Amino acid sequence: MREPYGNCELEYVTDLEKLARVYNFQADHPMVGDPCNHTVYDLARFGTGPNGAVRGAIVGGRGVRPPTAIEIKVRGKQIVATQLEH
Repeated sequence: MREPYGNCELEYVTDLEKLARVYNFQADHPMVGDPCNHTVYDLARFGTGPNGAVRGAIVGGRGVRPPTAIEIKVRGKQIVATQLEH
């Protein structure tokens, strides 16, 4: 996944010490980080996207909006991406 309106590859950061050291953000659970501008996105919260609420609220840094929203549904034993934000 890339940052909104940019080319930086986002990372899922499970190391809470790395979030504090590299992103200057104190967290109690894993977050998504943008290593280019040090924005931190919380997938447990919703933020505002161009078409309404999307998962991944900005909780630290200078990001302009949450990452692109992908709606997922469980169908039997599969997890299926059913809609991508435009």
